[in-house]
Amino acid sequence: MSLDLTSASQQIQNMAQNISTRESDRIKRIETAIVAAKNFDLKSYELVRRNLAELGQTTTLIKESPSKKFSSHNLPKNLIVAAVDGSHIDVDRHLAAQCFLINIGSCLIKYGDDSYAELQTKPTLYATDENMVIKSADNRTQRIQGSVLGIKRHIEELKELAGLINQIPAETPCSLFVDGTLFPVGMSIFPQFVRDQFFDEIKETMNLLCQESNNRKMSVSAYISYPGHSEIVETLRLLICDEIAGTGICKGCIEGVKDRDIFFKLLEPGQRSPVFARNTTPGHTNIATDIAFFYLNAGNEIVRIEMPYWSIEHNDIIELAHGTSLDQSKRGPGYPTVLVEAHEQAIVTTADRESFVELVELSLNSNGITTPTSQKNISKRLRNI
Repeated sequence: MSLDLTSASQQIQNMAQNISTRESDRIKRIETAIVAAKNFDLKSYELVRRNLAELGQTTTLIKESPSKKFSSHNLPKNLIVAAVDGSHIDVDRHLAAQCFLINIGSCLIKYGDDSYAELQTKPTLYATDENMVIKSADNRTQRIQGSVLGIKRHIEELKELAGLINQIPAETPCSLFVDGTLFPVGMSIFPQFVRDQFFDEIKETMNLLCQESNNRKMSVSAYISYPGHSEIVETLRLLICDEIAGTGICKGCIEGVKDRDIFFKLLEPGQRSPVFARNTTPGHTNIATDIAFFYLNAGNEIVRIEMPYWSIEHNDIIELAHGTSLDQSKRGPGYPTVLVEAHEQAIVTTADRESFVELVELSLNSNGITTPTSQKNISKRLRNI
């Protein structure tokens, strides 16, 4: 039996009414956050940061008032933008062969003289114990599947992005993009040896990108559409919350407010915020893994642009990331053209997945290997006939 939408509709209506009744309170909290951003005191905040650092807590690095805004600059006539995206087919316990596939799509576009575009898709099959398992020095193992595979795919995307540099002339400015966060999130739930391996791979790739950035004009950015982050809002709370200040009990004055809510009001289309740095400790930064970011009004929405920390000291690189992010979103459907094209190369459709399974089973059968499967899987296939 399919979903009973009639029964669900009343529950949905009740939900909508509850959201509507809370909307006026949410608007007031956003207004409170905007006032706090405009009145932001850098000296007071730095004192709070150092006090929290002594307690072992990280905070957002802010060097300019969050309410300050910057307009975009003209882009170079000759410019290359490139992006990667990825998808995967996870391990299927119903399949006779235990394997997974990562598909990386890339797009490279040259603007200016002798303009061109290059599209590529790169599928990689993992089917041996050596590349399907992460092993520790003391022989503990972690199979690569589910959320672990999601992190691995993200890292492979970063490696492919770094590899695209080989196709770009050193004298041509370039802007590289990935979709979503710059670094994968959710690794804290994994065993330490898994985190260590992933971290080492990320660090190696980011060090490579950092070295390349010293030899050419190059920005590396992650483009996050409709971001749900609240780091700047939490920073404002450190200065205005009565409980944190020790003068009373927290009244939830900006509870539930997202960064995008305040920057939607602070930024005009095309403008960006100052550059911030995530989860840092005063005097202790790691250029390979710390993240700088800013918010951009791309016209239709507020987006978050994440960059490697080394970018924070180079205004020309920040301006390049700002300009190309804005230009690409205008060229595309409100979203960067280069990322749209990379996604089209990377996507694995339902039909692709079915064809993949059929190809695996056909190959096994042609090599004299039977392909037993579960009755549950047989039932699903019969329903699709």
